[in-house]
Amino acid sequence: MSDPARPPRPGDAAPSAPVGPEATTVPRYPGPVVRTGAPHLVVVTGTAPDPDLRPGDRLVRVPVGGDPAALLERVLPTLVTGTRLLVTGPETAVQAVRAAALRGGALDEEIVLVPTDAGDAVRDRTVHCGHCHHRSVVHADIGDAVVCPGCGLVLHLAGHHSRRLAAFLGAPTTQQAP
Repeated sequence: MSDPARPPRPGDAAPSAPVGPEATTVPRYPGPVVRTGAPHLVVVTGTAPDPDLRPGDRLVRVPVGGDPAALLERVLPTLVTGTRLLVTGPETAVQAVRAAALRGGALDEEIVLVPTDAGDAVRDRTVHCGHCHHRSVVHADIGDAVVCPGCGLVLHLAGHHSRRLAAFLGAPTTQQAP
């Protein structure tokens, strides 16, 4: 299969210099989860194990391939003021729940994310193509080249993550696809 990325043309910008993770919007997950005394809506995605529940906590599950937005649309209005969200599961699902919660009116300060695959550099990540706006899940690390299934361009998996889209930016590149 030939590389669908176009060759560099005169006047093209030089590739960006690598930057450290502190200068990116890559999600950072704290070490051990510190919970306040407030009740939590505990959202478990996929096949993640249930975390320890406390009195006042409420457990809901988003099955693999489930719609977190529909679930939160039903559940968020039933919560009392001060309830926090604790979300666990694979990063792609955890970030989708976070985006749905933010659209539903939750604040970032009210959400604790515990991705079960955060220790893996190469893992499933949702990528938003900067060319055709197609979103797909790829198994890659930040900086890898991936092919967009929507337009076929080779994308650089950038260190920019959108909380609203729950996706990393895939920028068209002249890198070679894997």
